[in-house]
Amino acid sequence: MSVAGRNEPCSCGSARKFKRCCGPLLDDPAGLAREHSAVGGRVQAWAFETYPEEMKAGLTEVLAGRKAFVVGDADAQLAGTWVLSDRVLAGGDTIAQRYAQRLDLPSRERDIAERIAAARLGLLRVISVKPGRAIELHDLTCARLVSVISDDLSRSVRPGEVIVGRVMAGPPAPSVWGPVAFVTRRTGQILSDILKTRLVELEMLDQPDGLAVAMHAASREIVQLFLHARRNDPTVQQAA
Repeated sequence: MSVAGRNEPCSCGSARKFKRCCGPLLDDPAGLAREHSAVGGRVQAWAFETYPEEMKAGLTEVLAGRKAFVVGDADAQLAGTWVLSDRVLAGGDTIAQRYAQRLDLPSRERDIAERIAAARLGLLRVISVKPGRAIELHDLTCARLVSVISDDLSRSVRPGEVIVGRVMAGPPAPSVWGPVAFVTRRTGQILSDILKTRLVELEMLDQPDGLAVAMHAASREIVQLFLHARRNDPTVQQAA
C-alpha cells in the first residue's frame, strides 16, 4: 500500500503528522471500518432529516415497485448507498456531496465524508487476500491494481472472484466503502450487456476511462440488477 511517511503531514488535512493521525488505523482495519461506518450513518440520518422526499423518491426509483425491506439488510444498504452517492439532486450534487459541504463539520468528518461521496462503483477482481487485514484488487474499471484495507470483506472473498463495489481513497490507505455484490456468470453477462450499451450511447468504446464513466452512468441499472438477482436467487451473495 502506498501511504504517507510517518513524519509527513497526514493527507486527511488535520495538519498532524501521519503517525499521530491516521497512521495507527493501518494496523486496525476494524477500527477504520467503524469510523467510516459511523460517518456513513450520520450522512444517512442527515439525509432522511434534510431530504426526506428525495430519499423516498430515490428509493422508489431504484426499487422499481419492490415491496419494502428491512432497514439495515443487504438490499437496503445497496439501494440506500445508490440514493446517497449516485442520484443527483436538482441543481447538481448528490446527497453525500451536500453533506460533505456542510460548514459545521469537523475537518476529519469532512475529509471522510468527501471520500465517501467520491467513491464510485467499480468492477473489481480479487487477486489475493489477507483475512482480517487487506485485499489486493485488480480494478477492471480503470485497469490498475489497488490494495485496500479490509476487515469483514477480506474474510468473505476469495482470489478470482469479481465484485461490484466502491473503492474509497485513503488516508490511511484505500478501503472498500459500502456493500458489494458478487458477480456470477449470469449477472456478469447481463452486466456486460448493460455496460456495452452505455459505452455505445456515450461514444466511449475506445476511451481509456470509458468503463468507469459507463459504470457511473449505469449505476442505477447495475444496482437494480443485483437487487433483482438476490430477490430471485437467495444464494447470490451481497456483503457489506
